[in-house]
Amino acid sequence: MRSKLFFFLFIPGFVLFLSLSSISQTPQIKWHYDLKAPSFGQAAMADIDNDGKPEIVFSTYMGDGTVYALNAEDGSLCWKYYTGSCNDAAPLIYDVDGDGNPEVIVASSCITYTYCFNGATGAVKWKTPTGGTDSPPSVGDVDNDGKPEILQGEFNGKVLCLNGEDGSIKWEKVVDPNASIQTSPALLDINNDGQLDFVVATWGGYYPNYYSNVYAFRGDTRMKIWESDTLSDDIYHGAAFGDIDGDGKPELVFGCYNDTVYVFNAENGSVKWKFDMGPYCYIGAPAVLADVNGDNKYEILATGWYEMKAISDTGTEVWNYDIPGYASCFRGPALSDINHDGSLDLVFGTDDGKIIALNGFDGSEIWTLDLAAEYGNTLDIDHAPIIGDFDGDGKLEGFVVGGFTAYPDTINSYGRAYAFTLGDGTGPEWTMFQHDSVRSNCVPLNWYEGIPRHIDHADDLIVRVTPNPFRDVLRISITLKSPGPLTIELFDSTGRFITTIKKISSLQGDAVYEWDCKNKGLVPGMYLLKVTSGNCTSKVQVIYNEQ
Repeated sequence: MRSKLFFFLFIPGFVLFLSLSSISQTPQIKWHYDLKAPSFGQAAMADIDNDGKPEIVFSTYMGDGTVYALNAEDGSLCWKYYTGSCNDAAPLIYDVDGDGNPEVIVASSCITYTYCFNGATGAVKWKTPTGGTDSPPSVGDVDNDGKPEILQGEFNGKVLCLNGEDGSIKWEKVVDPNASIQTSPALLDINNDGQLDFVVATWGGYYPNYYSNVYAFRGDTRMKIWESDTLSDDIYHGAAFGDIDGDGKPELVFGCYNDTVYVFNAENGSVKWKFDMGPYCYIGAPAVLADVNGDNKYEILATGWYEMKAISDTGTEVWNYDIPGYASCFRGPALSDINHDGSLDLVFGTDDGKIIALNGFDGSEIWTLDLAAEYGNTLDIDHAPIIGDFDGDGKLEGFVVGGFTAYPDTINSYGRAYAFTLGDGTGPEWTMFQHDSVRSNCVPLNWYEGIPRHIDHADDLIVRVTPNPFRDVLRISITLKSPGPLTIELFDSTGRFITTIKKISSLQGDAVYEWDCKNKGLVPGMYLLKVTSGNCTSKVQVIYNEQ
């Protein structure tokens, strides 16, 4: 199968974008592990037993109610623990007691305890009764005592704070006794005062008065900083946060069941802008912040019912992807450079049992892996993938759990965990729900720093451009494996043709062209370099800076 692939290479002072017609890499299943129920949320991955290899931890729902730790390289069981409950919230791996070894934190939904497990053995270090939750726990030093605290929302409308070392309740904050808190607490310094704050949203969830309010509190005193009642429908997953507008202050992004993405100023709770996903496109999945088109600005990746969109930092649509078969994705994508081309890709699961990988630049499909067909039965994937190097071979793998919950006879539920290859990419890894332990759901703009990169693609046409940004001379290096004509053209960011830089009748092998751009009437900004030879086309995004 041939598909169109888009490539970015990010190196300080160097940005390369390629669009190549190439053979797409088909993912392969590495191993599977059969279960008695599906798993919701997402798994977490880390070396929890200090053997130098990662383990994958997840928990299952009604019909199984078990926490599993599997060896990532082959899927063998490391340990498991039966909670006797439905476990909806994604687990957390973190050294919460300061002993130098990671613990596994699991907040249970039905039998209302939060558990802390010894990562190596699975022994329970502590368990604390709670108000029950679907809220994935977050961890951070919110009271400035030098020790981590665990925060989670509860069904009773409270935020619970536990001491990491022993699980004792440090405090409970009543947010709204008439609602529940499904969102993971977002931990961030909302006003740059050096104090860690937390942000949650409530779930009204009861007909006909659906509502959801957003709240920001100081972490040390629990004093309310602001409250917003702007939203008119439920919020299930927590905020993504990052400095979207480049003003040095964070913004918060929530997806709402009223088909709308909201961007809040974190400092005061005012709505900066909002984006309508379209009718019947309610948003359950968490939004993701990442630079997917190489402009050094955050785009928002929002997943509504049946579709996924990339939204610019100013609230305009960048691209739209309609999920085939009107399938939905409730837990959102994981992001990584899966094919070692220097750009971030999206990987997500659907409720009809497929794993889909998209190019972040334009939302075009890289590949689809049909796990339901492999399983031979209904396989709802209500579980976001994790991404990492599972077996130490320097390449990325993915992990996801699918299955089916048979209501009310949950004894007939089933599930299966899958590990599968992703490509030749080397990262970054995505190892827990909403990206990290503070639940930012944000890939930093400098994600590529320290990650080995190359652009040696086995394709017919390879283009390299230096310097980028450029000022006086643009150096264009071409490798063309099959003989053919060559045309190099320049367009502005709106697609308007500027000039033809080079046109020759035949080329094979390597060639270098230097274009003197002085006195060409260029204004500072982004341009598109289009290189065409026969059926091959490469598009290179370049930046002109006259300074």
